Amino acid sequence: MSSLRSGRFREILPPSAIRHPPTDKSCMNLLRVFLLFATLLIYAMTVIASLSEGINWPSVAINDLMAFNWRSQFDTDFLIYLFLGATWITWREGFTPKGHFFAFLSVFLGGMFSFPYLLLATFQADGDPRKILLGIHFTRDCDAPGSDQ
Repeated sequence: MSSLRSGRFREILPPSAIRHPPTDKSCMNLLRVFLLFATLLIYAMTVIASLSEGINWPSVAINDLMAFNWRSQFDTDFLIYLFLGATWITWREGFTPKGHFFAFLSVFLGGMFSFPYLLLATFQADGDPRKILLGIHFTRDCDAPGSDQ
């Protein structure tokens, strides 16, 4: 494994066989475009659903959950995902009142809150994925030699 870290694999493979990954900046811009598109899409779908079905979404969600069919399975899976995301947001914000409020919004608004929250986080973190994931837990010590051990 140490030979891979020192770059010796380049001696084995010809330069044409080494695929260079996209730059961090291009990947972050792709994520930002996706989050912007997802935000616009979820708001549009919410407006359409509200106009056609009304705004009583809790009744629809509870009826779907209690039907014990494939929609129940999907909704249960989605609900667990929402709680997982809310837990991460609360942790990322340091278990502060703001973090708990953001977690509440992420559960009850889903992507309508979470997508813009992540989009804003990408700008606040200057595109650094570690800062995005770790939030207030990020320190410069992450860059110190031996910090990955």
